[in-house]
Amino acid sequence: MLRTRSDKVLMVIIYAIVALFALACLYPLLLTLMTSITDEQTLIRDGYQMFPEKFSLAAYQMIADTMSSKVLGAYKITLIVTIVGTALSLLVTSSVGYVVSVKDFKQRNFINMMLYIPMVFSAGLLPWYLVCTKYYHLTNTIWALILPPCLNVFNVFLIRNFFASLPTAVFESARIDGAGHFRIFFQIAIPMAQVGIITVGMMYALGYWNDYYNALMFIRKSEMYPMQYYLYNILSNIQFAARQSQTRTNYNIAVPSETMKMAIIIVTILPILFLYPFIQRYIVKGVVVGAVKG
Repeated sequence: MLRTRSDKVLMVIIYAIVALFALACLYPLLLTLMTSITDEQTLIRDGYQMFPEKFSLAAYQMIADTMSSKVLGAYKITLIVTIVGTALSLLVTSSVGYVVSVKDFKQRNFINMMLYIPMVFSAGLLPWYLVCTKYYHLTNTIWALILPPCLNVFNVFLIRNFFASLPTAVFESARIDGAGHFRIFFQIAIPMAQVGIITVGMMYALGYWNDYYNALMFIRKSEMYPMQYYLYNILSNIQFAARQSQTRTNYNIAVPSETMKMAIIIVTILPILFLYPFIQRYIVKGVVVGAVKG
């Protein structure tokens, strides 16, 4: 199909707008990276700049010196929590989503209501903490990092919309052939809703990877700290040292507290940045389809 000059001009304008939007989204990440390799005194004097006058890797050197041998243990805990938590969350979320998507299931409206209520009303922090510690005994266990965020109601509704948008004739044919709900769920529903499963899985993985709050609440052993909480402690110690160096005259330690924040951000998001391009198309398609259909 031949394009007219007006069509070509319109395409150039559209691509230019998309490119500008991409640069606007990329700029904060690049600024964070450049700030993390900026000299602390230069940053304090000149502020945040894309091309600083003086560069320094002091923040990354301090992270390496502080973490030393414990970094592998923290990464190991984070990987275990992310992999196991994402798999378990997908199993639970997709199971509940499939159940509430079956139209001939009589109790599905009641379950939908029970899922919807916690989205609007919350019991509060104290009851949640008491249930996790006193009744589930999650303190100082790796399950404290996996079970509390295991089920997200929004993701359940997203998966439910995917299952509800699938052709009902496929499920009816499977029932006529003698397939039960377990077989339909694992062999038909999940493969057909692959886009939605990957989308929700990425959301869960990001949540587990970036989570430090559950470690703050339940973990007291340093060898069980995930990477995010470990870096959070490093940042807190560095900020404390920076305040001490400012208030006491006998301290002459240069602490890169501002650049340290940016370096920690870069260290934590690098694995996700490498993973995201491989599943980005699933996420875009999954969010659109799951939000529109159903």
